[in-house]
Amino acid sequence: MLDQLISLGIDCARLNFSHGTLDEHAQVIANIRRLSQKHRRPVAILQDLGGIKLRLGTLEEPMLLNPGDTVSLVPESSTTEPGVLPFPQPGAFRNIAAGHNIFIADGTVRLAVTAASPSRVDATVLSSGVISSFKGVNLPGVPIDDPVLTDRDKIALEFGVEHGVDWVGLSFVRTAEDILYAREHLNAAGSKALVMAKLERGEGVDNIDSILPEVDGIMVARGDLGVEIPMERVPIVQKQLVAKSNEAGKVSVIATQMLWSMVVAPAPTRAEISDVTNAVLDGCDAIMLSDETAVGQHPLEAYKMADATVKETETIYPYFSDLGSRDRTQAITSAAARLVRSLGSKPVVVTSTGRAAFELARFRPDADIVAFSHDAAVLQKLCMGWGIRPGGVIPPQRDVAGLVASVIQSGLDGGTIDETDVVTIVHGFSPGVSGTTNAVQVLDMREYLAHVNEERAAATQK
Repeated sequence: MLDQLISLGIDCARLNFSHGTLDEHAQVIANIRRLSQKHRRPVAILQDLGGIKLRLGTLEEPMLLNPGDTVSLVPESSTTEPGVLPFPQPGAFRNIAAGHNIFIADGTVRLAVTAASPSRVDATVLSSGVISSFKGVNLPGVPIDDPVLTDRDKIALEFGVEHGVDWVGLSFVRTAEDILYAREHLNAAGSKALVMAKLERGEGVDNIDSILPEVDGIMVARGDLGVEIPMERVPIVQKQLVAKSNEAGKVSVIATQMLWSMVVAPAPTRAEISDVTNAVLDGCDAIMLSDETAVGQHPLEAYKMADATVKETETIYPYFSDLGSRDRTQAITSAAARLVRSLGSKPVVVTSTGRAAFELARFRPDADIVAFSHDAAVLQKLCMGWGIRPGGVIPPQRDVAGLVASVIQSGLDGGTIDETDVVTIVHGFSPGVSGTTNAVQVLDMREYLAHVNEERAAATQK
């Protein structure tokens, strides 16, 4: 199945570390890397950490709750007391108060807290449902004091470094301090992965302006977010988060229930197609399929439907966003985007870290951005970015002329640059040195190749 999905064109594979063993994830990663080589196209791997997901403990048997019932929660891993739910999260009990709502099983069951103490919470059932062991719990408006990384996450991070994952998704991000805390652990482990903040709590949405400077991307994770904040706010919040992410030059991903009915049905609902269309028009870098491809009955059909919807939407996409620039790299890529638009040229980027490519993608040119790097791992990371097409790995060069020649040759050999193209190339004056993006060159390939051929002929005559 991975073979078929990669051949069809997936850009990133997300591994959910809330489930599965490390050995199972290792096998999937090995398969992705092998198939990526087979199909000669980089694929990013996103390690999605479980984070501080709140869950019930062990119930002896499923429990039916009806409106008006009274239940209690206790900070235990299991309990046999009738009408009592085990909730092994003592840190949460410190902050729950009367008047708070508790949602269980993705909001299926809603409880209203009537009394609370550090050892017991009493509540009235507002909506009915059946709950069972380990169902997820959401506590909107209740501060959670636990660190953003669990002990299990820290083990997973070490595993991710060992297996060279490209992105790390941090779940239930609340503040910029959460990101700084996680980066300390990533740096200590020697990780070079880019960091994605998953926005699933109201705190994360409220603190987005301080979170964005500390991350490489965000995920609008609408499942938990739709429980943590009023569901009717989610579409508006999605648009606001994507707009802020684009302004900051960060990758944005829209996730959860994009084509959810296709988990069991061979075709999606019209509303789901509209959802994908609107996510694209919001300006996100990527849409993510979850259950549709992880456990669904129609993974290939779901991918093809998402792909067809994206392509159809791009026929009316408002290309060339007119955004401001806050530093040199953004100013250079802004100038390049304007040249691409006025000349109808092909955008090309040479990047050591990937930032220049992400910044050029921020302006949403109407052609694929062909990216070259001296590091294959950088090209894998770039797969998450909007419209970025990895062009190939090029050797380090001592001068700009050698760099440009290497890019052109690699592009011609790989088919990403044509002999009739006009290309706008963004690069640094010091090839291979991070943070030195400061140059834009426009080359008409016919003129450039004619000049190269003339020089070769002259050298032969000598």
